[in-house]
Amino acid sequence: MQKFGFVLVFVFFFLSCKKQKEEQLQHVEVPVKAKTENTIPEKTHDFSSIPKDTIFVTGKYIIFTRPSDKEFEILKEEEGINEVDSDFGVYSSKVVDSLQSTYKITTTSKRIIGIVKPNDTIYIDRLSPKARVSRDPIHYSAFLVFNDYFSIYSNVYTDGAYYGFIRDYYNTVRFEKPIANKYVISRNGLNIRQENGTVDGKYNNGDLVNIIGYTDEVIEVEDEGKIIKGRWAIVQWRDGGTTLKRYVFEGFLGNLEDVIIYEDQICVGSKLSEATRYNIKEADIECLTEYLDFEVISKASFNALKSIKNEFSTINPAVLIKDNEDKTQDITLPIKDSVIVYKSKVGYSNATHGYYGDIDFLNQYLMHHVYPKAEDAFFSFVDRSTGKETYSFADYPYVSLDKKKIVSFTFDVYEEQFFIEIYKINQDKSIVLENAFYFVHWLKTHQNEVKWISNTEFAIEIVNQNIWNGSAIKNPQYLKIKLKE
Repeated sequence: MQKFGFVLVFVFFFLSCKKQKEEQLQHVEVPVKAKTENTIPEKTHDFSSIPKDTIFVTGKYIIFTRPSDKEFEILKEEEGINEVDSDFGVYSSKVVDSLQSTYKITTTSKRIIGIVKPNDTIYIDRLSPKARVSRDPIHYSAFLVFNDYFSIYSNVYTDGAYYGFIRDYYNTVRFEKPIANKYVISRNGLNIRQENGTVDGKYNNGDLVNIIGYTDEVIEVEDEGKIIKGRWAIVQWRDGGTTLKRYVFEGFLGNLEDVIIYEDQICVGSKLSEATRYNIKEADIECLTEYLDFEVISKASFNALKSIKNEFSTINPAVLIKDNEDKTQDITLPIKDSVIVYKSKVGYSNATHGYYGDIDFLNQYLMHHVYPKAEDAFFSFVDRSTGKETYSFADYPYVSLDKKKIVSFTFDVYEEQFFIEIYKINQDKSIVLENAFYFVHWLKTHQNEVKWISNTEFAIEIVNQNIWNGSAIKNPQYLKIKLKE
């Protein structure tokens, strides 16, 4: 069965048979009255004698269809058919004549429309269409083809209505195939403009931009004392549920590896209270240097850092790990006078568990859990005596060298928000959340672990949030963070 792209079929029915010529309509919303009032009554005809000849189209293509001589012979007894045919001929000819220098456009009487895609061809039989294309045979119509997609406007409309349909359909640009994908490389973002220069919105630094063309005009822009030259890039811009053609300055676009976090953006975020821990809408955005010291360092400096060995966890040979056929593991943890077993199984309603070691000084096991149905995954401490889960962390808990702090880095993939959580380990070995911070512009990658420099200072690999998708980063940055007491 052929798979169809987005199909939008407009079929309107009129009760009156009175002919009424309408003036050309140029506004976007084309009213129903823009269609002529001559239509072919719903009647069953046998078109089996009509040959299945085919016209092939690709890319942007406008095809007006009208009955062949043999097809018209079958329809000739229908009331008003001659007026319908005449109206369609007049209006479609006007559109073809005026747009043939702008679009690939033609009129055909062939029965089959073949829409050629890169890896497939869709065949539409006008006289016996599939139900999802049209409930009735298609005699007089306009096919608007846009790469892999098409829309059908059945029956007869005025030339003004056709102009409106065509303008609306092709101006949305959502079906355009981008010629390039670039990223915004401007600290303050990049304005999105209409053709007349009106600003409609703004891309943030690091945002992906789909480019469908360029203007010929080269302009110069002064930015922080530098003259930057470039063209206007024509882009696909999503505004709510609509994709629009807009313009941005080419000089502030670059490749993925050109996207950086600017130094004055590093500290931007919020200190969160327990009540607003994951509700940043209620938090104040500020520079967090009152609580943390930040220093951006080079890759060479990061690699040269001699991380102090921090063996806060050990592997316990008494923990039993059973490998399952589905590549999960069952974990058996010995506790006082008994054992506790974590069963794992792949599946939406099941769970998987992993053992990450013993935290000896806290008398805890470190476990990881995934619950697909609840859309939840987290690390937990499990008491080695009671088997109870005592603390949970959204991501891996890094214990400081002096074993007085725990730092956890969390990225909420649903809200696309990055947090650093800092816990205090009290003398009685209890653990409390000391601080939580939300950061606007960056996150810690998973490519490198934390390098502890001292009891309160560590180095991590970071990346602009807008370009992170979980895969390897081409050009990460590196950051030293020191906790202020």
